[in-house]
Parts: sequence; structure tokens; C-alpha cells
Amino acid sequence: MTQGKGDEIEMISLDEILVKQKADTSKYKVAVCVTSYNQQDVIEDALNGILKQKTTFPFLIVVGDDYSTDGTRDILKRYKEQYPDTIELILQPHNLGLFKNRKEIFKSCDAPYIAFCDGDDYWTDETCLQKKYDFLEKHVEYIGYQTACFDRQGNEITDVSDLDKLNCFFDFRKENALKNDYPGQVGGFFFRNIYKYMSNENFEAYTEIPVDDSGKLPIISGIIAPIFRQDKNVTFIYRVCNDSMSRQEEKRNTCKQIFVSHLLYQSMIDQLNIKEKMQIDDQLIIIATNNFFTALKSSFRKSGKGNWNQFIYIYNYGYFDKRKIRHEILRFFLEKIRNRG
Repeated sequence: MTQGKGDEIEMISLDEILVKQKADTSKYKVAVCVTSYNQQDVIEDALNGILKQKTTFPFLIVVGDDYSTDGTRDILKRYKEQYPDTIELILQPHNLGLFKNRKEIFKSCDAPYIAFCDGDDYWTDETCLQKKYDFLEKHVEYIGYQTACFDRQGNEITDVSDLDKLNCFFDFRKENALKNDYPGQVGGFFFRNIYKYMSNENFEAYTEIPVDDSGKLPIISGIIAPIFRQDKNVTFIYRVCNDSMSRQEEKRNTCKQIFVSHLLYQSMIDQLNIKEKMQIDDQLIIIATNNFFTALKSSFRKSGKGNWNQFIYIYNYGYFDKRKIRHEILRFFLEKIRNRG
């Protein structure tokens, strides 16, 4: 990326990335980005899944621990002693939050490729790094390679992958990125390391955009060039933590959070020197309409107030003219009546 006018960022091209990769003399070919925070019961699964990778090249595991207080750091230090040349630890002096913790990790990912594994997930395919690396070395038209996962809740693991559920086994391209389609879970990410090849100014501007890289990176990468997503083999396990406070908050405010998330991606694109706009209006009006009828149905339950609060927030936000929202609600209602008749 090169600096654009004002605070805008001009997108780096795939050709520029390939030239810089070819000239890259880094010791490691892949850097694996691992975020950890109070995960003493699961962090070993994450590390072991990465360490078991069978590769013909050296790779580096960069773990950013966001000031864990539950014993996670002791485990990380033990692994560092066992694998001093493979593991790099970034032990934050205080809690930074996910965004800033990841930013510090990216700074240490000195390799032409970058992969991801959150500290509560774990890889199950010992060949996935080699397979993805070999593919992108050969297929220079792609910027990344995405694979599927199984969900795990407690000790129960699903037998249908995330990409199976949504029939997503096709290349993730610009048109998908601009629609904010589902790219896949972060544990399947493998990308040409755009962080390394940005200028310092653009890296700072990029990391200040308030969107988590689990969504930001696939969207931006997919705009630059296609992401290969045709591999049906499951390579990792995604842990679903339904009891966490953040997950409960998501459940209570699903419509509002999805609406705001879409707008954040639009804001992100506005800061980049991209001619196209996110194609999200149809999605946003559906969210608003569905939220209205969900609130209406739940009016006599405890959840009713929360659903109405979400709808009022969306209704008053100002993205759509209020008449348009009312029109869509009426249109949806009349269509339901016609279908029943």
C-alpha cells in the first residue's frame, strides 16, 4: 500500500506483493499469529497443533499474550524454553485488548506468509501449512488460502464444517468481499503477509481501522486478489464459548451488532482508495425488517424490550430514510398475507 490523499490508504497490488515476496530473505517462510488471554486450559492444544506441522521450511509461532492472570503465561514460557527457535513470545505489560495485541503480533511476523490460530482453537491437519504454502507458491494469482473448521462445544464436535453449512467452497473474490460475505473462521487463514509489505505509515493507518482482522484481512485481501477456498478438508477446530459474557452480549444484540458491523466495513472501505462501494444496502434493510418482526413477536416475552431497543437504534441511526424502512416492513407484511392467501 502507498499513501493516498489525506488519511486515505492506497491499496497495494498483488504484483507489488509478489515482487516483495520474491526478494524476501527472511529466515522463516511462515509466521503463525496466535492470540492468547486467560486460556490455560486450552492454549497447549493450540500450540501442539501448530508444532506438529510437517513442513520442509522453517516457521515461526508468534504468541501475543494480553496480560493473562490464570497461569497461561507460565505455560507459554515453558513452551518457549522447549522451542526457543520456533516460538516468539510477546508478553503484554498490561491488558491491551484484541486489536492492539494483534497489532503487536503483526510487527513480529517477519515472514512472506502469515497464518492464524486463536489461543482457544487448534489445528488438526499436520500438513495444512505445507499444503497452503506450496499452493500459493505455485498459484501466484491467489493472495490467500482458506480452509474449513468443525465447531466444538464442550467435548462435542460437529460433523459438518462451517463452509459446508453455507456452501462456501468457491473462491472468495472481490464481489464476495464487497458483499461482506462469510470468508471462514480465522484458524483457516493463510495469506501473503501484506502487513510486512506495507509502509510504516500505511501499517499504522490500517491497524487504526476499528475492525478486527478476522474480518478485515479477508475483505481487504479479497479485494486485492482471489482467496482459494475450494479445499473441503477440515483443518482445525473452532471452540464455541456460549457461556462467555461477550457471546451472551452478542446473542442479546445480534441484529444491532450485525448492522453496526456492516457499517464498520463500509467505513473501512471509505478510508481506502477503492472505487467500489460495499454492496450491503439489501442486507441492512433485511436486518432492519427482520428485527422489527422479531421485536413484534417477542413483545409479550422478557426479550421484547431488548429487541425493540435494537430496532429503535437501527430505525433512528440515519443510514436509511425512515420512510424506506416503513415501506419495506409494509411490503414484507403484505407479501406474507398474499402467500398465506
